[in-house]
Parts: sequence; C-alpha cells; structure tokens
Amino acid sequence: MTREQILETIREEIATQRAAAESERDPVERERILRHARIREDVAEDEAEAIEAEIAENQQSALSLRVPTSLVNKLKARAEAERIPTSALVRRLLTEAMELHPGASALTAEQVEQVEQIARRVYRESA
Repeated sequence: MTREQILETIREEIATQRAAAESERDPVERERILRHARIREDVAEDEAEAIEAEIAENQQSALSLRVPTSLVNKLKARAEAERIPTSALVRRLLTEAMELHPGASALTAEQVEQVEQIARRVYRESA
C-alpha cells in the first residue's frame, strides 16, 4: 500500500467522522467528534508516513544460511550485550551494510572472474 493510498484512507475516515458529527444531536459530543477530526487532519501526513514505514518493516521473509560457529558465538554475545534477539541484530547489521555499501561484493573482481571461468568450464563439460 502506497503512502497516497494510506493518506486517502485516512481522509475517508476523517470524512466519516465529520458526517457522524453532522448527525450528532448533542452539541458537546458533536464538537468532540469535530475536534478529533481536525486533530486527525493535522497529523494525517505523519500518520500515513508512520503506517507506510510499519508496513514496509513488517514485510519480511525468512533467510536461512550457514555461518562459522565462531561468528554465531560473536553474534549471540553482541546481541546479548545489546539485549536484543540475535535475529534482530543480524537484520540490523545486514540492513546497515546494504545501505552503506549497496554495490559491494564479498568477492574481488579477480575472484568473480575465477568463479565465472569455473562456471563456464562446468557448463562446457556437462554439455
């Protein structure tokens, strides 16, 4: 759901609140509903942004990988020191690494070339 769609939904909810206020007979209750609608209008942009961020954060997939035991131990110790789950620490570290170095590769150009040569050789031999 895009921010614009979220904002439109919020605006529809505000319009529903205003309609409810118009049909309210009690003037105190009517003013309370209208005041709530005005407040909601004032923060609609921020609310939409927060909802969009929450949706993006909640769209996650599982990833299973094998790493050296020594690395697992270090990750667990660091997560314990920060008092967060190990998975949350790994998620944060991976996110930070991808944001700081989006085009980074664990392999050097020479290593990539070697892997490609091996792949071509395996392809030729299997044909």
